[in-house]
Amino acid sequence: MRSLIICSALCTVLFAAAPGVFSQQPIPSPRDSVFLSLDTNVISVNYGRPSMRGRKIMGGLVPWNEVWRTGANQATHLKTSFDMTFGGIPVTRGTYTLWTLPSPGGWKVILNKQTGQWGTVYNASQDLARFDATVEQTSSAFETFTIALKATGKTSGVMMLMWENTSVSVPFQKSDHIRPLSGGDSTELTLGGKKAAIRYSRPYMRGRAIWGVVVPNDSVWRTGANLATSLTTEGDVTIGGSSVPAGSYTLYSIPSANALTLIISKKPGGREPAYDPKSDIARIIMKQERAPSSIDPFRIWFERDGTSGGTLNIGWGDRFFSAHVAAK
Repeated sequence: MRSLIICSALCTVLFAAAPGVFSQQPIPSPRDSVFLSLDTNVISVNYGRPSMRGRKIMGGLVPWNEVWRTGANQATHLKTSFDMTFGGIPVTRGTYTLWTLPSPGGWKVILNKQTGQWGTVYNASQDLARFDATVEQTSSAFETFTIALKATGKTSGVMMLMWENTSVSVPFQKSDHIRPLSGGDSTELTLGGKKAAIRYSRPYMRGRAIWGVVVPNDSVWRTGANLATSLTTEGDVTIGGSSVPAGSYTLYSIPSANALTLIISKKPGGREPAYDPKSDIARIIMKQERAPSSIDPFRIWFERDGTSGGTLNIGWGDRFFSAHVAAK
């Protein structure tokens, strides 16, 4: 009986102490934030901080030549209250996710427009920019992954990523004259239960005359910027009355004074534009209309028209062009 009482008392003490014991256990990859104020502006990074714990990091836990979340758990987020050049790339104020592509020969830093996701959810089509970073080997090791922000001037600084014996640095500078990049975007429409999707880049006007100048008349245009604009459809469709079988295509166009001829090429999109007229499967005359307000940046979008089909629209500046789309 005495033994039972002693055992019961010991169990009570242990259970009473357990919350305190467990609460003292270290979190494997705690969340942290680092901030830097430049004049009246702020840049910050929120990230998870994994530790080495005897493991090989570079080329091991962090594989070479694979996109890394640059931290742990939720994706690493960078927020800036000012327009800046970041690694020499123009970046407008806002929130982005920060990724890296480590390799033995150098590192690339990636800014991505998708935010709020877990660190294993990376969508390359949402990349704002990729650029090379400066990499150095340190004599002493960093046990815990660390991101630091350091001022180098009144409106400039450097971001440092440090873990194991590797230090990666990216300079940044406030800028009041940012030239926006032609970021990627997409639009989709469900037709007959199957999706049609377009991926493209969105150049800005930047005070320039567009039609007949930036986009010359009577010449083949990539219909966007950067990589070729792509159309992917899960089912057979018609665009402007022309048949387009299910598949992946590149979109080109030929502007004129009063219309836009949309070209659908059987070459898959998403690569460097290389127009070949032998690959055309359709040429569609799109109706031109005046835009009620300026369209900037360039935009491609689908609209459902109240039937089983919809409208494909392409617009920039003071005009847009449209064609009916439907399941075949």
